[in-house]
Amino acid sequence: MTAETKAYVSLLGVAFFWGTSFAVSKIGLKSLPPMYLAILRFSIASIIFYALLRKNYYGYKIRQKDKPLLWFLGVLGISSYFYVQYTGLSLTTTVNTAIIIATSPIFTALLSSLLFRQERLSLNKLLGILMGFTGIFLIFAGGTGVSFGSETLRGDLLILCNSVAWAFFTVMGKRLVDAYDPFVVIAHINIYGTITMLPLAFSRTFLNLLMSIGLETWLAALYLALTCSVFGYYMWYRGVRVLGASRTAVFNYVNPLFAVTIGILFLKEPWNLFTLVGGAAILLGVYVASLKGGQVALIKNKS
Repeated sequence: MTAETKAYVSLLGVAFFWGTSFAVSKIGLKSLPPMYLAILRFSIASIIFYALLRKNYYGYKIRQKDKPLLWFLGVLGISSYFYVQYTGLSLTTTVNTAIIIATSPIFTALLSSLLFRQERLSLNKLLGILMGFTGIFLIFAGGTGVSFGSETLRGDLLILCNSVAWAFFTVMGKRLVDAYDPFVVIAHINIYGTITMLPLAFSRTFLNLLMSIGLETWLAALYLALTCSVFGYYMWYRGVRVLGASRTAVFNYVNPLFAVTIGILFLKEPWNLFTLVGGAAILLGVYVASLKGGQVALIKNKS
């Protein structure tokens, strides 16, 4: 199995775990507010990351000049990311959120090609990204309509900021994963991001809630930490290193596809023709974006 094939398989695993995170998060949110659940999840993940770093990468050095970028990515992709997302969710609809977040691969491709000059913006990538976005739109808006307007404007703008932030998180991390082991990079990012959230953990409210939550909430937080944070974030950056930012970003479209499928199969949620056509468009879009042969380069890498 080639490195690229392994990356594709791993990213499908990431998409599955991130797709299930919505249902698992609902379990945790029964007992904890969103930010407190995020603090618990990433605190557990950071402990695991630190233990693995000590065991497998003891003595591995990060250059001092790269640490500010690691801290910035920790704030961008961990602490502020979830704060902005949860706040935006409370001010807009789930349909709007799903569609706006689906713009992230578009921003990733543009940033990687135009601003950071890391990759070529090819016809295949553009077609794949647009097909994936169309699939998301059909699944979440097909038959129901979209409610963009003044009532949801604040929330929509926050979710749009979230989408752009994830694109920057993906693209800006490429220089680091090219220079260091991706696990070391994502471990430091998680630990730094968690440290920035810790002041909230010392509030009396959080400590009281932590003492009262049951086993179900702890298991939900552990699942999110192990699969979505440790495995998910590591494999995401490994995909960026092997496949590039644009092709990795397209797998963002598969996350909600898994979420919708799980909802239909296990939660008996409704589905229609738009769901089937949208799912097919997502899978076809991921395939087209991953193609190499016959690419038409629109912007060439200067390096």
